[in-house]
Amino acid sequence: MPPFAPLTIKSDSRYAVDGLTIHLRDWEAKGWIGVENAYLIKDVAARLRARSATTHLQWIKGHSGIVGNEGADRLAAAAVTQPAPCPVHLPPAPMHFISTGVQMPALTQKLAYQHIRKMSCATYTRPATNRRIALIIEAARSTWKVSITHNTLWRAVRRDDMRRELRDFWWRAQHDALRVGRYWANIPGYEQRATCSSCNTEESLEHIVLACQAPGQQTIWTLARALLNQRRIPVPQLDLGSTLAAASITLRGLDERSTPSDDRLLRIVTTESVHLIWKIRCERVIDTDTHPRAHSCSEISHRWLAAINRRLAIDHISKSAGSIRARVRQSKCI
Repeated sequence: MPPFAPLTIKSDSRYAVDGLTIHLRDWEAKGWIGVENAYLIKDVAARLRARSATTHLQWIKGHSGIVGNEGADRLAAAAVTQPAPCPVHLPPAPMHFISTGVQMPALTQKLAYQHIRKMSCATYTRPATNRRIALIIEAARSTWKVSITHNTLWRAVRRDDMRRELRDFWWRAQHDALRVGRYWANIPGYEQRATCSSCNTEESLEHIVLACQAPGQQTIWTLARALLNQRRIPVPQLDLGSTLAAASITLRGLDERSTPSDDRLLRIVTTESVHLIWKIRCERVIDTDTHPRAHSCSEISHRWLAAINRRLAIDHISKSAGSIRARVRQSKCI
């Protein structure tokens, strides 16, 4: 249509019509944060604002026998079923008619934080994080026989069965951001921390958690497997990916008879064990800069038992408090 000719657009999409009329100013003021198909709405709005004549938008009921609407549906169905995408003949939209950023009157702390996160995600992706997440997802599929997503992994870090201290550690582990190995190789005076003094190999999180011969990981994993075996919880041979995936998986892939309580116990024992191994390694490697520190198997066993008992006691108290609150709410309803 010529830009100087009045135009009426009829559509059965309430979202499109209301978005271009009722919500457009608010969406634009908030920087389009959280708006579905924002790039399409902005494209259409820019083209409509470039017109010099009046444009009317009218909602009509779909599949009600209206000739134009039925014809549009047929054209859309034909477009999505053809083997190759239809070439776009429209000229580029005049995007200078669309404001960018968030307008100050609409700015809130929550909106600013969402906008910063959106800009950060759009401009930078961390290769080390992508590699680590891909490793964990593949290990979950091959070792635990379950499929998990990126969102599942990051939501697992904030589960109530993971302590605050563990959340920070697990978040860094999934980002491959822990200070081990090569991190120390380029820091003058600390190059010796890049190599495991017990095994004489370059340190990595996998080496620390699963392979190091120094006192710590072997004792802790022996105790952890013994506890899980008492509950008949299957624990396959672990590597780094399957170990980090244990915080977000379910046992149904290995045992259909497993229960949510089994999944929860597995998560608690695994995360607490890995974190204790990390703490003992830091004490052995970093604390020796000021005073030597050696751990005996007896000390490690007692520390693991104390950590697990303390965590299970907290879990028991929180579950008891939850059941009490549920009974109170039920009594109020009655």
